[in-house]
Amino acid sequence: MRCPVLSCRDCGAVQTRPSVAGYDLLLCAECDCQLERRTGRSLAAALALSATTLALLIPANFLPFLSTSVLGSPRQSYLVSGVTVMWRQEWPLLAIAVALFLIVLPFVRFGLLTVVLVLVQRETSPAWLGRVFRWSNGLQIWAMADVFLLGLLVAYERLAATVHTTLGIGAYCFIAAAIATLLTRATLDTDEIWERIRPSDDSCDLDGVVTCGACEMVMRHPEPGCLCPRCGARISRRIPDAISASIALTVAGMLLYIPANLYAIARIPIGFTPTSYTILGGVIELVDAHLFGLAALVFVASFAIPFFKLVGLAWCIASVLRRSTFALSAKTKTYRVVEEIGRWSMVDPFVVACFVPVTQYNAAFTSSAEPAATYFTAVVVLTMLAAQVFDPRLMWDAAKQKQRRLP
Repeated sequence: MRCPVLSCRDCGAVQTRPSVAGYDLLLCAECDCQLERRTGRSLAAALALSATTLALLIPANFLPFLSTSVLGSPRQSYLVSGVTVMWRQEWPLLAIAVALFLIVLPFVRFGLLTVVLVLVQRETSPAWLGRVFRWSNGLQIWAMADVFLLGLLVAYERLAATVHTTLGIGAYCFIAAAIATLLTRATLDTDEIWERIRPSDDSCDLDGVVTCGACEMVMRHPEPGCLCPRCGARISRRIPDAISASIALTVAGMLLYIPANLYAIARIPIGFTPTSYTILGGVIELVDAHLFGLAALVFVASFAIPFFKLVGLAWCIASVLRRSTFALSAKTKTYRVVEEIGRWSMVDPFVVACFVPVTQYNAAFTSSAEPAATYFTAVVVLTMLAAQVFDPRLMWDAAKQKQRRLP
């Protein structure tokens, strides 16, 4: 049985759970953000999809990925090939980021998730299970197999417009894994899993409620700085130092956003001529090639989304600093959109990772990363971290403090 008391993770409002058991969607009474969704959730389906993803990642990493051919001379790549080539081309930070987001973290994320779902289905709950599920959830935004799927699409269309290009069996396995990743997230009921690992205190009332920021376990009057009994995270009423950390990360992202757009992001062979291009320059080239859908995709993912993230984060931070009471619900929803879409900006660096290993022919037909690729990846990572450390409940706290001071 789920705890009768809920604390909204967006605005902090404490409210009672409706007595009707068959609801599909539960919204916060104060900020109108989603508290729970049950439609389409299934632990059995999530387990099957998570295990399928994990199984598909193995051949995706070890079987041929992309192949190109120029005048009968072939080049073949594996998923890790982009990492090794970028490392040899002396772009170590970019290579490390791609290796983590594309190879290491998807394995870790779905390995941990599969273990958790198997034990939950068997109604077994060892002491470490909550901590493992917390790690798995934390890796959800950093394991970017689904984002790489868009990067692969863009790279394939660009390559096929110049040379003969084919997808290997590893690429097909990866595409299937990426789709299974999206379906796993759609069917996973995290609230149900947490309650099965350890139910919240069903004797809670509306006074003195504190919610764990990781697993949303509702507790009354926990000891300051104690660990959550369910997931092992440290309990605090609000994320410590949320404003100072999010300001520092957002400002750093803003500063790096400038060279990320001014410098070239990659050098690729266009019409058998190595050509360096910026982010917007790449969009223009796609338009010139009449690839309008891909041009729109790259513009949104690589230019519009990072800009929107920086503006959205700045708006939310300013709301706390100014104790603004204006459009709090809109700001909260903006923050959740920023948190969700931030990872999709990695499309361009992933395109470069696809390109470089299969275009190393000669000086006239080669490709490489350029300085903006590292700057741009740093912008993506910094804004994702800024969204992670920001606490949207602080906007509502600041607004209430201002209202209490008014006559």
